[in-house]
Amino acid sequence: MGAEKSLKGAETIFLALLIIGLMGLLFLIIYGNLSGNLGFSRDTASYLNESGGYSINDTTYTLANGASTPGFVSLSVSAVYNSTDWAIIGAANYTVDATAGTITGTAWGVRTYNYTNVSVSYAVTYKATSERNTDAVIGNLTTGATQFFSFSNVWFILTAITILIGIVLGVIGLVRKAGTSGMGAGKSKSQFVS
Repeated sequence: MGAEKSLKGAETIFLALLIIGLMGLLFLIIYGNLSGNLGFSRDTASYLNESGGYSINDTTYTLANGASTPGFVSLSVSAVYNSTDWAIIGAANYTVDATAGTITGTAWGVRTYNYTNVSVSYAVTYKATSERNTDAVIGNLTTGATQFFSFSNVWFILTAITILIGIVLGVIGLVRKAGTSGMGAGKSKSQFVS
């Protein structure tokens, strides 16, 4: 009876941990899929003729209002001007890394000249405050669930150990019970012999 009760208790604990684990997995799937898929429209800001000491040469320049914009997603350069005569510099003379927010002169030979003191017109695409706040909530929930359920292997090991201890105690109880009833029968036989 005691072994059966122990096994029932261990089964209940294991079932509860399994349900908690499945709920955690479900939360991770839901929040993982929500991230970036909530239908927010991106905002855009334009910057005209920004001159931040940029040059078109071998140096990589980070555009001032690019990656530093909160929620930065990407940027696109519409025009680069030579500040001395306001002539447009051809796009073959520079490359733009849209996701890093940088501009670099192309290799010498493709680039026809080292331009100093240029102005850049560009547009920055970024996440609005509501999308950033939603992403932060989803990130917090996902991180919390991941950290909580990273201990699931410990819980399952503890549950397995509890079940094993319950089984061992149940077997010991059954052996003692069988041994006690066997010893009583043996005593009565020996008493009849003498």
